[in-house]
Amino acid sequence: MNRQSYTTSNRSRASQSTGSSAASSVRRRKKKSSAGKVIFWTLLISIVLVLFLAAGTVLGVVAGIVKEIEPIDASNIYSFLDESSFILDEDGNVLEKVQTEGYRSLVEYQEIPDHLINAFVAIEDERFWSHNGIDIKRIFGAFWANFRTGSMQGASTINQQLAKIIYLSPEQTYTRKIKDAYYGMQLDSQLSKEQILEAYLNTINLGSVAYSGSYSVQANGIQAAAELYFSKDLSELTHAEAALLAGIARNPPRYSPVSTLRNENVRETHVVYNDSDAEYTIVFNPETLPRMRLVLSSMRRLNYLTESEYQAALNQDISASINLNRLTNDEISSYFGDLVQRDVINELENVGYTRNEARQMVQSGGLTIHSTLNMRMQRILEQEFSKAENFPGTLRDSEGNYILDEEGNVQPQSAMVIIDANTGHIKALIGGRMSDGQKIFNRALSPRQPGSAMKPLAAYTAALDLGLTAGTVVDDIPTYLNIHAPNTPWPRNHYTSIGFYGLMTMREAMRVSSNVAAVRFAEMLGQYDERPPAKIMFDYMEQMGITSLVHANDPIISNGQAFHDENYSMVLGGMTKGVSPLEMTNAFAVFANQGIYTEPVTFTKVYDRRGNLILDKKPERSRVLSEQVAFVMTDLLRDAVSSGTGSRARIDQGNSQIPVAGKTGTTSDQKDAWFVGYTPYYTAGVWIGHDLPEKLSEGSRMAAELWKTVMVRVHEDHAPKSFEQPDGLVRVNICTKSGKLPTELCALDPRGSTVRSELFVQGTQPTDYCEVHVQADIHVPSGKLANEMTPPWEVETRIFTKRSEPYIPEEHNGIVPQDFSYELPLQEYDPLIDGSGSYFPFDPGNSWNWDPNDTPDNDASTNESPSSDSNYISKTLRVGPLSFEGTAQLSLYRVHDGRRTLLEVRTHQIDRDGDYWEVRIIGTPGSGSSQYEVEINGTVRYQQSVEF
Repeated sequence: MNRQSYTTSNRSRASQSTGSSAASSVRRRKKKSSAGKVIFWTLLISIVLVLFLAAGTVLGVVAGIVKEIEPIDASNIYSFLDESSFILDEDGNVLEKVQTEGYRSLVEYQEIPDHLINAFVAIEDERFWSHNGIDIKRIFGAFWANFRTGSMQGASTINQQLAKIIYLSPEQTYTRKIKDAYYGMQLDSQLSKEQILEAYLNTINLGSVAYSGSYSVQANGIQAAAELYFSKDLSELTHAEAALLAGIARNPPRYSPVSTLRNENVRETHVVYNDSDAEYTIVFNPETLPRMRLVLSSMRRLNYLTESEYQAALNQDISASINLNRLTNDEISSYFGDLVQRDVINELENVGYTRNEARQMVQSGGLTIHSTLNMRMQRILEQEFSKAENFPGTLRDSEGNYILDEEGNVQPQSAMVIIDANTGHIKALIGGRMSDGQKIFNRALSPRQPGSAMKPLAAYTAALDLGLTAGTVVDDIPTYLNIHAPNTPWPRNHYTSIGFYGLMTMREAMRVSSNVAAVRFAEMLGQYDERPPAKIMFDYMEQMGITSLVHANDPIISNGQAFHDENYSMVLGGMTKGVSPLEMTNAFAVFANQGIYTEPVTFTKVYDRRGNLILDKKPERSRVLSEQVAFVMTDLLRDAVSSGTGSRARIDQGNSQIPVAGKTGTTSDQKDAWFVGYTPYYTAGVWIGHDLPEKLSEGSRMAAELWKTVMVRVHEDHAPKSFEQPDGLVRVNICTKSGKLPTELCALDPRGSTVRSELFVQGTQPTDYCEVHVQADIHVPSGKLANEMTPPWEVETRIFTKRSEPYIPEEHNGIVPQDFSYELPLQEYDPLIDGSGSYFPFDPGNSWNWDPNDTPDNDASTNESPSSDSNYISKTLRVGPLSFEGTAQLSLYRVHDGRRTLLEVRTHQIDRDGDYWEVRIIGTPGSGSSQYEVEINGTVRYQQSVEF
């Protein structure tokens, strides 16, 4: 085969091979193409199926949510615009319609200028006039923008925003968004576009102005906003001003045209509108500018503005146009109503709402608030506080008009709180007199100096609980606890005419309100606890709800000095801040409630506009004292009213039908007067004073009398009732000068028997006998202790008290306590100093060998002893034999003209003193016969006649 044939043959085979390969390649491509189509269509169909399934699922979820949505009747939408919350009294009667902190002035659609409507539509819902309640295009646009940028753009229409405000909560959930979309369509089908806009523009929150830390005004609706920010009517708003208001709706806290700053944060670059507050200044908020410009740009884009209008609006100096208005309201809001609103807002915060959400719910959420207030008691308070005769010192001019202070208030002012101690329910509260208005100053919540009303809380509560008793004795004598004046007695007592009583029990100290005793009991706390006394007292008071104490580790600095309450002045009510009448009253309620602290509450339940329970207030409770200690304190405080400083607060004369237990309080400068007390039914506290403290015409007497005036009326229909005494208490007779079990000498105290029945917690009653009372012979003329040198006819046996540490008046600048004259003398009879001068000193042993014939003139005509010159004759009366075993009390009486005079009392022990009692008696020579009787343990057993 030649090369050509070979080549041709090879080409032929190659050609055949190539053709075969191409055909094979085509077949492979067809197979791949077919497989790709299958995969594509499979994926497409799968995606469609997944989408359909997802859509079906979403539709199912949406359908399920929509099925559960409560239908609305938009025809009553206007009632929602003014749906205020209501406060009910304890019987379910309407007490008060909540006056919102915000301001709303309703306007009709035709009163709203077109450019203001256009501004809101342009920025909030530009297809408002064409959609059916939801904007599908805006929803997908927002979804795509959020997907691309990760932002959180909203797509709510004006319909949806209105539905959210009126029918729904502000929570950010898909369920809520589905609901507001559904309600948005419902609104569109039931109302005209104009009606929807009118409702929306009257409802929308357009920010607020905070004038201080406690007072602010919120603009609800466009008319309120126009007045708040510009002091204008809607018709007077410029395009720029309308755009500014429309821009606020997106985020009122951020885009409000003004901000409130603390004074230290204000800079020279700020535009200042109001700097009258001591802490806060209102300035222009620059963040409102870009938002306003965005609104104007949208209005121009939608041809709501011409180019010239647009440029003029951009060039307006909006910061210079702001002209703030406080927008006060004429409706009266009671002290109690204000307090209820505050407490409900705080409780809503506690369960998870923000402050703004809680405030909005209370102000315009249609809540029904069941309060604790008793309408009858509240009326009594308001009636009595309107009477000037209940407040001595109230000034009038020559025409009889009240003289007001610079703040427009009559003085003195006052506050009173009535609480049910068992439940913590505040039954009535008033924070001032002859004052009205909204958010007025509530003195019931304002701390003032409590004076002696603090003693039971500061000193006596801890003392009783740690083991001291109502019978524990302290010495009311000059005490020196002022480190700045160590030689001057401090504290001083309010009973200046007496000065100091001397030995007294806790009960007596409470009754007379001794300052010295209260501080001494506070000092004694350190014997029962390792902590300093102030720490101990703080612990008890804080458990009883006192929150205004100032600790030494966190003092208040004023004029370079540090002030705190960890000192003994606090025991007497001299505090850095003071205590509010509400906290003072509730602390006393611990005693009335068997030692249990109960949080004071103003409301019990809160329901939303649909009747759903959203708050069920259960006051916090904790035991502070045992029932027994609480009752002993009640017994002490009852005594302080029955026969002590609080006697003017008695509801009945004997303080027995409906007993009152309580304590007065007057500051040392008489600028604050208190009475805080309780009955078996209610606890109440009264404070009286001037807003700018100055001396009152009367002290605690005025407060106690006002307390009685109110509480007599409060208890008019109440049956007699006593404080319930728990088990675990015992009554024991004690001596009130020692606090111990009495001896026979205690009953013979020259002031009268000092034996009293006292109440003790079982186990704390005394077991030792009184050692304070002693019996001693004295030289009558000098008052000194008798000795063997004392003439027997000048000796008398008396009963004295003997302090553990003798009281020396010279050590206290001559000050003597009231009981000092009954103190056992420290000096003994000295014949050279204390003799009468008409006879020689008595010499029982005749050691002077007196000779009757030894006279200066050797005159032997007289041989009488010196005693014959005396007007008295001393004889010995011998009684016996005594017919008893062991020990008995012997009492000697002189009987004259049917009257018995006790001469001497002695404890006689047969084994020690024998079968006879010999006692000296004194008589006048020639007076004749004197009759004597001797009692043994109170029964006359011997009678004897002695001739003088």
